[in-house]
Amino acid sequence: MVILLHQVPLSCRQFERAIPVLGDFCRAWGLDMPGYGMSPAPPGPLSLQEYARRMIGAIDALGAERFALAGLETGVALGAEIFRQVGANRVSHFIAMAPPPVDSVGRQAFIDDIGEPRKVDGTHALPVWQRLQRRWGEDTDNATLRMAFTETNNVYGRYHWGMKAFADYDYADALRGISCPTVVLSGELDSMLPHAPAVAALIPQAQHIVVPGGRAPLVSIERNRFADVIGDFVGRA
Repeated sequence: MVILLHQVPLSCRQFERAIPVLGDFCRAWGLDMPGYGMSPAPPGPLSLQEYARRMIGAIDALGAERFALAGLETGVALGAEIFRQVGANRVSHFIAMAPPPVDSVGRQAFIDDIGEPRKVDGTHALPVWQRLQRRWGEDTDNATLRMAFTETNNVYGRYHWGMKAFADYDYADALRGISCPTVVLSGELDSMLPHAPAVAALIPQAQHIVVPGGRAPLVSIERNRFADVIGDFVGRA
């Protein structure tokens, strides 16, 4: 079983192209964080520890005693906290996709780029689209951009809650505690690639894999190559 953890402020819809391919060799589940996608919103912002606790409840409900975790961007930090809470007895493999920076300057720039909601008067929509283009490239296919834009706007008033949790979390310390086989996965053309080596250096059993010519987001644009890396790493049933 492979549990897929989305980036903030999107939802597990960002894995919708990859899950059918992963399904050829594993049971793949994309789970929405509380307040994102189809998951009901909590009364207010949660800590990353509480987000992880609730996600573990969802994993338990699936009957997953042992599983691989694959986190994308802020989903990497969420996965690290899930690992901290359940340990290597349950997490067999860890995949960190396009991880956020761990250095203080890069981390703050990453947080600031997501930002907080603006007044909802129509002008708020363009900055969301522009940020997605900065992150993935102006030539990213419209279907991927529309999905991300829609998911952000569906939770617009609270889209920053998960980022607030990330900002308050000791991400680097959590990475140091991951004690299962780990892959840090990057696309060669992904703007997050420069941050990945520092992340890999913090995780004791990590290897850094770069998909040649790979563009972001790998899980949709390069879904077959993404699935091949996961299959080779976790094993093919």
